[in-house]
This record gives sequence, structure tokens and C-alpha cells, in this order.
Amino acid sequence: MPTKIRIDRFLAYNRSRIIKAVKFKEEKATLLFKVVPFLLHINLPGLPGFIDAPCPCGIMRYNPFQPLSLEQFRSYFSFPLALAIDADLSSPSPCYIHSLKTIGSIGTIAQTEKSDCDYWLSVRFADFPENGLKLLSQKCKIIEEWAMGVGHELHFFLMDIDQTRDNSFESRADDESAGSAIKLLLKDELFRSHILVAGKMPLWWLTPPGMSESEYRNFVAELPAKEKINMDSFIDLGYISNLPKAEIFGACLWQMNKALDSPFKSVIKFAYLELLMNDQQTLNLFSDRIKQLVTFPEELSPENRLPIDDIDPYLLLAKELVAFYQKEDTDKRRDEFIRGCLFMKTLEDINSLKKTSDSSSRLKKITALMQHWDLLPSDVDHYLNYPSWSHQDRVQAGAMVHSYLGDTYKRLNWYLSSFSKDPDRAVTITEEDIAILGRKLSSFYEKKPNKIDYIQSLSREMMFQPTIVLHLAKIEGQNNFFAFQGDNDTVIKNPKQFLIKRETNLIRLLTWLMANGILTNKTGLIMAVNAPELNLQNIQLLVTTMLDSFPLVQFSHISTSQLLAQEVILRALAVINFDQSPVRGAKIIKTSIITTNSYGEYFFHEYDTLDQYKSALRILLTKHEVSRWHHNLTVFIPSQPEQHALQALLNQ
Repeated sequence: MPTKIRIDRFLAYNRSRIIKAVKFKEEKATLLFKVVPFLLHINLPGLPGFIDAPCPCGIMRYNPFQPLSLEQFRSYFSFPLALAIDADLSSPSPCYIHSLKTIGSIGTIAQTEKSDCDYWLSVRFADFPENGLKLLSQKCKIIEEWAMGVGHELHFFLMDIDQTRDNSFESRADDESAGSAIKLLLKDELFRSHILVAGKMPLWWLTPPGMSESEYRNFVAELPAKEKINMDSFIDLGYISNLPKAEIFGACLWQMNKALDSPFKSVIKFAYLELLMNDQQTLNLFSDRIKQLVTFPEELSPENRLPIDDIDPYLLLAKELVAFYQKEDTDKRRDEFIRGCLFMKTLEDINSLKKTSDSSSRLKKITALMQHWDLLPSDVDHYLNYPSWSHQDRVQAGAMVHSYLGDTYKRLNWYLSSFSKDPDRAVTITEEDIAILGRKLSSFYEKKPNKIDYIQSLSREMMFQPTIVLHLAKIEGQNNFFAFQGDNDTVIKNPKQFLIKRETNLIRLLTWLMANGILTNKTGLIMAVNAPELNLQNIQLLVTTMLDSFPLVQFSHISTSQLLAQEVILRALAVINFDQSPVRGAKIIKTSIITTNSYGEYFFHEYDTLDQYKSALRILLTKHEVSRWHHNLTVFIPSQPEQHALQALLNQ
């Protein structure tokens, strides 16, 4: 097949992926494929990403006039700014960004409302002037923050072309990077999932699958003369001939960490890792299979070829995984589990899917597509009815996901134990990255005194309850507080089905509900009729204060520096005399302090006297710099008859 046809096939495939992203959500696609490259290309005052210094930027082979219309520009930026830029827009010279690509689920069946977008910026570090790389990184950070402000999560990764080509790129495990844990696996994911947004096309698409490293080098060297192509139009990111199993241990740790926020995606990737481990010493790359379908279809038999529009990296990988687990010689077949996780991953935003005709249409399309590929779980209606699942059903499903991850991790760890005995095949993850990733796992799974435990859930967003019924009952002379799923007090008659949690302390119960994403600012609270002791107004005020004080922890966003440093309390909420007990002459005045730390953990402490409470505040101030003066301590005192007397005692 002539090289020109291969190029045309790649461009058609790339266009097909972009069209799928546009059909999913046009507004987001406009930002991802038009606005973002525009902002990376220029550096002008008034635009997000402006750096008040000579900032190296600009994307090669990119025309800023072509993709972004003035009307689209005005939808994001002010009219006067649009006119000014339209009148005075010139491309930077030189341009430093050789190629801009997305990596991940954008433009596939796995894209959801909550999908973030990772951009791979291919640059050559050696070309940057002093501090130039730092300035471009700052520009990217500003664009990320602006995009988050308009409702879109983006991440930019500046990757050196030469390091990428030589498979030697290094990055410590930060907020989003996998650090040393994943190198070739990340490159494999780039090749099999990327969309070219702007700049040069990866040369990889024109190199035959299955080559050795030396064969690849020779092919690339002969390509310009043999095919008469302009190599300046392409970017050489190198080749991957195989995926060494020694890298998989680090990848397992990384995916366990990603599962804390996005478990369905991690299940699919974990299954891929197990597929790699169960094959021979090395495995034919999945990225090569995508390349065969797109630019080397002649290598496939006619029945294995696909129309360009039907090539979906995520669907093809899922098909491979289901087939792998169908071959399991055990009673515990996992292919149905993988089907269920894939379906739930495509419908992670299921609560919003039924609100519009577009959502309903997409749901039907996804279902039909997965049925065509034999990927639908057997009980589709059960998954579609997720918003009506009981809390216990959600917990059970989450436990299955985490159990699968844990069991698979143990199996892979056993396979990899042999590598530690062979220095030539040692695992590639560094001790520092093991410490970073291990700390996140510990923060989520480890039990500690006074710690608020996390549910091993599907995801905390999926644990949300629109209404919660609160109930109080005395058991053996002690108050017990109950949270039930439902919208009326009849649910308290059926605790086995509707009970979410029981605690002897109401504030601890509310903290647990909040930390696990069950209680949010969209949750309505209802008091059981026979619980007059509970003051709904005070509870609602407290919940509002709690939610304002503690944003939901995103483990993937905890920085490397925080995880490598000693634990520090970041913020605290003190609740004083919530039950409004008498104050004058009282020996016991109950207080509670809720804290969250730099590892993403919540803690709850109770005190019986104000002296104990004040001592705790002193420790927060001196050891962690948590106080009202530091704007990271909130004090909540419900309105009560002896308010002034209580305040006087606190001021002593």
C-alpha cells in the first residue's frame, strides 16, 4: 500500500475520533480541539495562558486562523478582545511544540461527562532557552486552571521527543504522572489511544508492526528516499518492540491508586496487565493491532478488518479482555465482571444520561454497539437502573471491584516475585515512587484510631444519595443515630434494605457520609417523625459548614511533595456543644474536631471538657498552623439559650 494512502487512512481515523468527541459533546470538543491549541500557540495579554515574559510556545504546522471561528472565540472570550486578536494575530517564530495529542478515552465509547483530557506535548528540551521550559509549563498550568473554571479538567505533559524516542523519558510520580511506574506501557497507551490535535503526525503510523528496534531504525532511515516524503511533516517518537514484564509491578501499583478515584477504568487496565502477564515472556503490542487496522490493513485477513469509523481502541481492548477471561480454567469466571465494569465505565454519568433526548440517544447507541461486539453484560437492565440501587447494592458492587483489584494484584505480585531474583529483569519502579503510591493506598485502605473509614466504593460520586432520613433511637441507654436511604420515614422499618450507617455520635455519622460522597450539597435531609430531639435546622447548618470546609478528597490530585513529606493537618472544623446542653456550672461540655490531612485522610476527635478542646486547638496551631488566623479553622456553635455564657468560657 502506498505511503500516501496510509497517511490518508490515519487522517480519516483521526477525523473519525474527533467527530465522535464532537457528537458526544460539541462544546467540550470545541474547547479541546480548537480553543486549547489556539491558547498554546500564542501568548497575548487577556488570554488564558498569557505569560508576561518571552514565553516559548507555538505549535508547528498549525494555522490559528483556520480551526477557530470568530463566533466560537467570542463564546469564550470578550468581544473587544476577539476583535483585537483578529486584527493582530501572528504565529510565533520559532514554534516549540512539534505535536499536540490527546491520550486516553476522548473520542471513544469510554468518554463520559466526567472524562478529563490529558495532552501530550512533544517538545525538544534542548531547543528551549534558559527558563523557557519553565515558562511553557507555567503557561500550561494557567490554561489548566482556566479550563477548570469553565468546567473542563485538562492536564498537560511536556514530553521530550528524544527521550520518548529512546524510551528513556523520566517523570516522578506527581498528581497525574505515573513516574517510573509506567514507561513503555504509557507509550503503548499513547500510540493506541491518541488523537492528533495539531502539529506533526507521529511517524509510528507509517512503520510496519512487529519490527525489532534495529529494523525500525533502518526503515526510518530509508523512508525519505524510498517514499519521497517530507520528514519535517512527521515526528519520530520511536518504537516499542515489546512490553517487558518487569514494568508491570509498577503499573499495578499505579492502577491501584487510580482506582481510588476511577475504579472502572482501573479494572479494565488491570485486566490488560494480567493479560500481559499471562502471555509469553513478551506480548504483541495492542497498539500494533490498532495500527494494523488503521494503516496496515493488508496484514489482516478480510474478516478481521474494520471500517475506519468502527475502530475504537477502548472497544477493541475490551473485546480482547473478555475473550481472555472466557478462557479461564476456573469456576470464578471474570468475563461477565469485565463486561459489567466496561458498561458502567461508559455510563459513569448515568444520573444525567436520562435527562435529555441526546443522552437517551447516546445510551441506545452505546447499548447497540456493545451488543454488536458481544460486550453487553447479561443483566443490562440491572445496570441501567443504577440510580435506583439500594445503598447496600452499591456497597456490594464496590466491594466486588476492590476485591478483583486486590486479588489480581496478589496474582500479579506472585508472578513478578521471580523478577526480584534476577537483576537483569528487575522491576523498573523506583523506591521513591513505591513510597508515593504506597502512601495513597495506605491513606485509603488502612484503619487508624479516630480515622473516618472510606467505603471501598464504585466511586464516591456514585455513592451520592438525593435524600437521607436521619433517625435517633436509644439502645441500652445510649443514643444511636441512623442514616437511611429514602425520602420518607417508613424506611426505618426496613433497616436491612435501607440502612446506610449507624453511629453513636451524630457529627461523626455526618462526617462519614460526607467523606464518602453520600452526603453532598444536593442531598435533602429528612427527620424521622419519632426523632423530635434532632434539630433539623442546626443539622442543615452544620452540614453546609462541613461541605464548605472540606471539599471531597480526590486522591489523584494529592501532590507528590505532600506524600513524600510528613503528614500535616490542612484544615479543621470544631463543633461546640451541638446538643445545646446546659453550660453554667457544667463539668462536661462536649466538643468535636474534624480534620483532614495532607494524605487525604479524615479524623474525628471528641472532647468532654473545654480544657481538652483548647489543648487540641493549641496543638493544631503550633504543630500544623491550623487556626482562624490561618483561615483553615472553622468553629461552629449552634444557636442556644446560653450562647453568651458559652462564648465567655471559650474566651477564657
